[in-house]
Amino acid sequence: MGAALVAMCFSFGAHAQDTKPVEDITLSDIRGMRFCEFLLVFEDRVDIYNTSASPGCPEEQFAAADPVAIAKAFGAKVAQVNGPKFWAMDEQTLGLGETQTFAGIEARYAASLPLASLGSGKGSDPYKPYVTHKSQNITFMADRPVYELTGPDGKSYVLNAYGAKVKDGDPANLSEQLNLSQGWNFGVRTPENNLIVIQRIETPSNMVGDDMEQYYSLVVSQ
Repeated sequence: MGAALVAMCFSFGAHAQDTKPVEDITLSDIRGMRFCEFLLVFEDRVDIYNTSASPGCPEEQFAAADPVAIAKAFGAKVAQVNGPKFWAMDEQTLGLGETQTFAGIEARYAASLPLASLGSGKGSDPYKPYVTHKSQNITFMADRPVYELTGPDGKSYVLNAYGAKVKDGDPANLSEQLNLSQGWNFGVRTPENNLIVIQRIETPSNMVGDDMEQYYSLVVSQ
């Protein structure tokens, strides 16, 4: 499934740790689109690069990517590869910046996050909400399924993207696959109207990860 670049407007960096310029890019018709990410871990931040607006993420090249070599090439303490993943929304506008090449794969700068976002290892700690700063508007079209985690406090978080380990490539099967922490629930619903989640650079955004390293954004009443 392809992604159409339908809008671009120049804006600037994400938060105090992020001074890289980014431009807003809208990707449409992306439900199920495959992408991957490269994470560079420095002393004070984590820089994330994403392939969604790049030529793609060839399977063999991505499988052969060497995190140690990538970290050395970019002067990072550690590098991580994330994916492949598949977008769960229908459309999004996100801020993307410079293009870098990782193991022959082009990816664009997407965000700088605090080290705490890595939790105790690879990815955030499951079912522990965290705060990030990024520019991203997510749209789930009406009458199409939305996949949500609901926490002990009743707040709901919508799935951004899912991984290759999801059974049959259907996120609804996460109801059988997730090892939910106490008080957390997973569900599927079909909104009658478009569901839009807006995340602004200047405003902290709340997210949470599950135990399969998939991430969800807080749904704020519209």
